[in-house]
Amino acid sequence: MKLSLPLWALVVVAAGFTTASAQALPTGTSQPAAPVKATSLPSGRVVIVNTLAFGDKIDEFRRQAQKLEDKFKPRTTELEALAKRLQEMSQKVQDEKLSVEVRRQAQEQGLALEKEYKRKDEDLRADIEREQQTVLNPLREKVFKFMESYAAARGIVMIIDVGALAANNNLNMLPYVDNAADITEDFVKEYNRANPVAAAPAAGAKP
Repeated sequence: MKLSLPLWALVVVAAGFTTASAQALPTGTSQPAAPVKATSLPSGRVVIVNTLAFGDKIDEFRRQAQKLEDKFKPRTTELEALAKRLQEMSQKVQDEKLSVEVRRQAQEQGLALEKEYKRKDEDLRADIEREQQTVLNPLREKVFKFMESYAAARGIVMIIDVGALAANNNLNMLPYVDNAADITEDFVKEYNRANPVAAAPAAGAKP
């Protein structure tokens, strides 16, 4: 959960709104002020969770990440080979022991390889991102749905995502947090227990 304003800023905003509202009312009115209705605040625990750790700790995320890695492995291997060839061409171009013609040819080959590498790298990144959205977004929704039931069962009224705060350089909005308020490890344990992942089949095993 990302907080847009720290608590002190919310108090200032509320105070400013109250002042502006009072100034906007006509003076000298005989209408009695409306009674203030007490607001009942929920009682319960406020905790933190680090969602950045889910990718490494939640078994379903790890399994899907491995599947994506395996799927795109041939193309990443091809890019690695192209990068190696680019490095070789660069070394030839800079090798003064070689003839000018050989170095010129190496330069031309390097430029062609560079264009090929850039195109294939951009295509691969786009395909990986599209695949991640297709595969991982539904899983994220499933995890956060489980988080709702996890919180309800434990009297938790608010979960602050310190991972999201850290990703946006907003951790200073939480000047102090007791480590006991961190539910990350327990949540991961409960989620993995409720959503077991079957062991991957051994390489070369037949179904």
